Amino acid sequence: MTMQRLQFRPLTPKTATVAMALAVGTIGLSACSEEVGRGDLRVLVEPEDVITNGLEPGSDTENIQDGWAVRFDKYIITIGDIDVHLTSDESVEAEDESVYTLDLVTLPPSGESLWTLTDLEEGNWEFNYSILGAGDGAERHSSVSEADFDAMVAGDWTYLIAGTLEKADGLSCPPVSLADVPDGAMVVETNAGGDDCYAATSVAFELGVSAETLFGPCEIDGRSGFSITAGSETSIAATIHGDHPFFNGFPEGDEGGVTRLAQWLADCDLNLDGAVTREELESIPVADLPAIDDRYQLGGAPIDVDDMWDYVIAQLKTQGHFQGEGACDVDGMEHSHDHDHDHDDDHDHDDDHDHDDDHDHDHDDHGHD
Repeated sequence: MTMQRLQFRPLTPKTATVAMALAVGTIGLSACSEEVGRGDLRVLVEPEDVITNGLEPGSDTENIQDGWAVRFDKYIITIGDIDVHLTSDESVEAEDESVYTLDLVTLPPSGESLWTLTDLEEGNWEFNYSILGAGDGAERHSSVSEADFDAMVAGDWTYLIAGTLEKADGLSCPPVSLADVPDGAMVVETNAGGDDCYAATSVAFELGVSAETLFGPCEIDGRSGFSITAGSETSIAATIHGDHPFFNGFPEGDEGGVTRLAQWLADCDLNLDGAVTREELESIPVADLPAIDDRYQLGGAPIDVDDMWDYVIAQLKTQGHFQGEGACDVDGMEHSHDHDHDHDDDHDHDDDHDHDDDHDHDHDDHGHD
């Protein structure tokens, strides 16, 4: 048998370099195949157009149907605690606990960028955010005066909302059993509930409210949350609606069937001084509302509603949305909304009484295991 002799040739400098390059390339290819792509997330807060522009009277679906115009002078809110989870694996999560107190009236329609989460794994993510009391470490945004911020912190309020109802032939019809009518006030007419009505062309309100709420998970057009693409930044928005206190109920599903009414607030001016206060709202049983106007349907509220102050809190607890009209669960309960408003919806955000006054920023309390 003839044996073949294997010959080993020494590596020249050139062949050694080529061999080393091939080896390094193979190792690098193997490492890349195991890496997960990552990207960043930018989160904005944006106001619904009714907050910045007000609500007009009229017969269109989005108008105030009983003739009042509504203007907001302040729409101060405390918002933050951004909490996201990878849909395919909820143990993969990220959070920005920063909380800001800002005035939505002053913001551009495109919103204000406040939070950035970096190095998120590529894939689809669940999105959650919170409306919180200002007394728990909120940072004052430049849109809010020192005095208003101090009031927010002192009251641990989530909202400070000030504005005016206006109507040339407006009336205030406080419940007759609760009204404190000043001497000389003249009755103009009587409403359907038997209450005397008095001329009121303008009714102001300034309400500091504690309505802490977790909004999320959020979805838009049937799609949950947002997607992260490797090597890019995704931009999304927490959208705050401003018309819910003027809803005639607490709709589930399509808000297109909602009727917007403001007479109820004018009727809460019990002493006819041209301004509605928290004390007045707290003294009016919510049962007086449907008695005056049978268009009100109060089922589906996120809290127990006994008086008109509860009604305000309950409506504010449904105002958090996502990417304009996207729906968010309210404190873990599904409460979807879809209605027609102009939010400058080129959301080119790059992607396709148990009032919870003691909110813990630890996201374990958000109901995520």
